[in-house]
Amino acid sequence: MPDNLPEFPLTKLLCISYFDEIIGPNLFYCNEVLTEAVDFPDLGKVLEFQSEIGTFIFAFRKYQTLNHIFYIDSKFARGGQFVLMISYIFRAAYFKNEIVDVFKYLESKKSVLEEYASELKKLRELPSLLKKIKGKTSIGNPLELSSNDFRKEFLQLFKKYFNKLSPTFQIQIPHSSKKIFIFGKRYAGKTTFLKNIEAIQFYNQTNPDLPTLIYELVIDNIEIMTYDSIERDFECETCLNFGDCLHQAQAFILMINIAEKNSIAELKEMFQKIVNRCEEIGNVKTPILIIGNKINNKEVINSEDINTTFNLKELQDCGMKLKYFPINIAKEKKKIIKALRWLIHHMI
Repeated sequence: MPDNLPEFPLTKLLCISYFDEIIGPNLFYCNEVLTEAVDFPDLGKVLEFQSEIGTFIFAFRKYQTLNHIFYIDSKFARGGQFVLMISYIFRAAYFKNEIVDVFKYLESKKSVLEEYASELKKLRELPSLLKKIKGKTSIGNPLELSSNDFRKEFLQLFKKYFNKLSPTFQIQIPHSSKKIFIFGKRYAGKTTFLKNIEAIQFYNQTNPDLPTLIYELVIDNIEIMTYDSIERDFECETCLNFGDCLHQAQAFILMINIAEKNSIAELKEMFQKIVNRCEEIGNVKTPILIIGNKINNKEVINSEDINTTFNLKELQDCGMKLKYFPINIAKEKKKIIKALRWLIHHMI
């Protein structure tokens, strides 16, 4: 936590990033230590892939962000300008009782970020400080390399605009909500799948294949069910955080590496444990999306093998909602969206 700042909770943050000519996107200042944040947006990637100046919204899993990219003139920078980005980030779940339309709320704060950028451009020492830290990744707080006058002025502006941006409502700790659980064997692609639907969300903001709010619903509620959780009949410490995982389940995603055939028997056992427990608690209507991950475009296990191994037709006849999609999750964006459409349709 930077000194001389109030102790802000990790429900709302203000961060300033810049593009370093040597190491690329880098964090300049934030009111929190981001390495300790869970499921936090990678601001470096946001700055790297959104090169045009301007203000834009980016929703990332549990966090919603408003970002403003701008230039400051400098004789020390290649091309005569440094690229900076101000990001205001908060977890809308903590303010859902007061903020009905999150995106409308963020839209209303665009002028505040633009005003803050104008103020930062007036700080004469900022360009020379950016030159001083160029190429350095482990300098701690860059303000320690600046003059006392600059540091004081910078922190005063930071606090001023943090207060302008932040909701004044009392934080509401959200009750446990329904979850979409991903399960499967190790290295089947569960984490990659999550990252890729987040990437799809980012690139499709201007021309979305699915409405942004639907993406937010899916991404914000996805959890990876640990391998140990299923092996221990859902009694591991991770599951205790949610009460009973299966009572909290709104949907399941089973991830299979269909480039390998030798693990299918063990995976069937995991799948059967989920089905059995759903039947025990009367939760058979919970949809299960099955994704066969074609790693390196290899498809050793075909659709017929999946249907036979997991008895999909028999389970469907018993009223369970199941659907299998073979997808190369690293490349086939349209198929991922099609699978998500099926899942959302059967969740509603």
